[in-house]
Amino acid sequence: MFDSKDFLSPPSTCHNSNSIPPHRAFSMLTMSFQGTVLSKSSHVNCLSLFCLSLFILTIINSAYFRPNTIEPQSVPVNILKSKANNQLIKNPLCGVRNDGEERWSNRLKEMPLSSVRSMFNCDLPGSFCKYYFPFNFFDEKCGIGKEFAYHVTDAEAMRQNRTLWPNMPLVGFPTLTLDGVCISDDPKYVQRQKKKGRKGKTPFMKAKFEIPNEDTSTLKHIGERTDSMGGLRCLTERLSMIHVHKAGGTSLHRSIDRLRLYYNNVTVVRHKFFTPKKENGSLSSYPPPSENSKIFDLAVKSVLHATKYPTKSFETDEHVIFAVVRDPVERFISSIGQAMGGDGSQGNVIGKKLQEKCIKPTSTSAETLKCTAKYVQKHSFWIELHFTPQALEISFTTVWQDAPIAIFPFQKLPYILEYLGGAPEKRYRDGSDPKYRPHPVLTNMLVSDYDEESLRIVCEIYEMDVIMQRSLGLEVPKCDPFIP
Repeated sequence: MFDSKDFLSPPSTCHNSNSIPPHRAFSMLTMSFQGTVLSKSSHVNCLSLFCLSLFILTIINSAYFRPNTIEPQSVPVNILKSKANNQLIKNPLCGVRNDGEERWSNRLKEMPLSSVRSMFNCDLPGSFCKYYFPFNFFDEKCGIGKEFAYHVTDAEAMRQNRTLWPNMPLVGFPTLTLDGVCISDDPKYVQRQKKKGRKGKTPFMKAKFEIPNEDTSTLKHIGERTDSMGGLRCLTERLSMIHVHKAGGTSLHRSIDRLRLYYNNVTVVRHKFFTPKKENGSLSSYPPPSENSKIFDLAVKSVLHATKYPTKSFETDEHVIFAVVRDPVERFISSIGQAMGGDGSQGNVIGKKLQEKCIKPTSTSAETLKCTAKYVQKHSFWIELHFTPQALEISFTTVWQDAPIAIFPFQKLPYILEYLGGAPEKRYRDGSDPKYRPHPVLTNMLVSDYDEESLRIVCEIYEMDVIMQRSLGLEVPKCDPFIP
């Protein structure tokens, strides 16, 4: 979910060469070369046969696709190895986990660098993502977020006794398998795919408990390949998306649904392993205990097969987990609009209480912002899912397991949506829409409505997010005066 006020222009409107996503740069260079050869062949008759033969051989050799890898020598090793921060304090005793097992962050150091062209390959120079290790972050002895580790214990206890996030939506993660799925930005092609793909498919996956059927296929020729003749981008990869609330999650879900709906060779497995209890205490929406346990165990099993981006293939069950994170100061404003009864959250119960407490007839946006910040500070961020720190959301959704997560900053969301064939300009949770939030003071709320007191409170509530994002090279400048 995101607000249009904070959303960047879609990639198609960016003409600065520095804006070109790194996974596309190699493709554009190859396309330029091929165009030059064809142009010259049309003007120089004596070379036409040679050029035509060369072009045909190029097509045959690449199976109609440009290479999906960047030559390893073009990938500076020193740049790649700096792309991961292990989220551990500097201590030689922190090399292994408390259970004696090797940390994923240590395994990463020994793994070969991947040169496969993909938005989700954090090894590539200039890529938008960096690998993050949530298990390390909350390690009670060695994590840079160890002072917040008690929240993990609290959250797991609340999950087990079903008091966590009452009246909130299901929590889990979708795994998307793309096996040679070819995408085009041509509207006519998209319309044809809509007509072909709709048969027997529901528009969007309904949120319900179900035991997922795992996709156990092996994917080869992975990454993004571009058809130089038809203008198609073909994707072969397996990805899992962590829905960090108020950071573009709804738009990402819609992109995944769109792929499933319009294209063949797309598989979506949804691990919905947790359903919060409704306020009336009813457990009717829960599956039988045996099935609930099985769903949870399958989620754990899936996370344990997470990997960094592979070099050659996605083996059985392997997948790359990714998430988008947002500046917590900006995100809190979006969270307020959602928690107070924004579209999709009218039944959360706490929204009405927050409105009664913080929206008076004469309230300004600034006053409502400060009041809500104080309320969350007093009553805890656990009162509403959308107030939960992003670091905790990521750890909970990966069921507290040790796994690498490809983290993208919120500003790069349009590129991810475009890569997956979505509509980067589409706002599914538009905070500036008067119909979306329940009151004008929420619709009109901006970052400029913070004063020193409200900013300090929010930065302190989300200190763990500030520390986590800094460890990935993402600055949160408005919190610098309050979080050393």
